[in-house]
Amino acid sequence: MAIPTGVALLLVIIVAVASLMFTNTSMVNLPATIAQMWLSLNLGAVSGSGEVVSVLPTLAGFLFLWAIASRVHRAVKHRVSIVDLGVLTAVVVAIPLTLTVIACLMLFDASSVLNVDVPPWYLLLRTLLFHLSALFLGMGPRLWHALARRYGAPEWLIDAITQSFRFLIALATVSTIVALIVTAINHTTFTAALTGYDDTSATIALIVMSLLYLPNIVIFGMGMLVGAPLNFGEASISVFSVNLVPLPPLPILAALPSSAPSWAVALLLIPAVVATWVCVRHPMRLAVNAVAAVFAALFFLVLAVFAGGTLGVYNYVGLYLLPAVGMVFVYFFIVGMLIAGIDKLRNPPVVPAEVTEEVASEPVEEVVEEEAEEEEVVEEKPVEEVVEEEPVDEPETVVEETNDGSKPEDR
Repeated sequence: MAIPTGVALLLVIIVAVASLMFTNTSMVNLPATIAQMWLSLNLGAVSGSGEVVSVLPTLAGFLFLWAIASRVHRAVKHRVSIVDLGVLTAVVVAIPLTLTVIACLMLFDASSVLNVDVPPWYLLLRTLLFHLSALFLGMGPRLWHALARRYGAPEWLIDAITQSFRFLIALATVSTIVALIVTAINHTTFTAALTGYDDTSATIALIVMSLLYLPNIVIFGMGMLVGAPLNFGEASISVFSVNLVPLPPLPILAALPSSAPSWAVALLLIPAVVATWVCVRHPMRLAVNAVAAVFAALFFLVLAVFAGGTLGVYNYVGLYLLPAVGMVFVYFFIVGMLIAGIDKLRNPPVVPAEVTEEVASEPVEEVVEEEAEEEEVVEEKPVEEVVEEEPVDEPETVVEETNDGSKPEDR
């Protein structure tokens, strides 16, 4: 688990040194640059000149999270004890938090010379959430099933978590396609942001930055598809209405719609179709789908927290969390209940064999008890009495006599 963190820290140092060299910046800024890049990679926050930026590019952070989760999964995919899990959790969480504290101390030391500050402490909790998420994903459903069996938790909770992931992944895929379509429609805005700079290196930097912010746009799109508005400073964007303000010159922002046509409301059907596809392809019981809706809302809240935040003078940029999380729950809950209910009507539950045996065994037990009592009574009687009381039916012997009085044998 320390390997992904060590590799990430080495890459941060390399990128920090390279960026200072290519921009002809003094190496005095190196400690502060390393610290801010580390916080950005862990989706924390950076602060400087009195402004706080917590709307950070999530692509690099999600790749780092995937690397940690993959390493955790390799460590636990075979036999693992509870003690091993405790040590694993401590390593996954403690090392990044220690490096985060060191980064904050570096920023505090550099704040007396440079225009950098230590971010607010509550934003640094996102680093803890980041690595706990990596640990949760890396443990995998197989280990979670084993833990559920060990501690007596219902295993269908793990199935509900898996079902919620299916829904969110499918919705994210559709959101990506919609974002690319909107970007193609607003291609003039995209190219205008690139042609504003004559330097080729600036154009490349803008394209790279747009790719790094692509997951943020996808998460914003997921929220807007379920009907939640996106807040961008004073701007408000949704499928119902769009109220824009001048946005930063970032090409990927062309994926945000500039207007809301009347037909845009039809996009609200997309999450329902996605939920239907997931529930039909992976049918679950009513209770499982209901709990899966809760988990889907919870996990989307984590994604929205990572994607949004404060962006300098724009203040808050991101989804309105309450309607976004609530609508994710409502969509999957309603569709999941309908699909599970229809499936239950089409395929009525079969009475388990154990229940049938219990119902059928009640009169049989009474008969067996009566027969047993009769057998006991019979066993108590002497053998002679039983023989006398139960004569054996033998064929009657008919003796024929002849006219002379002799028997047939004498003839």
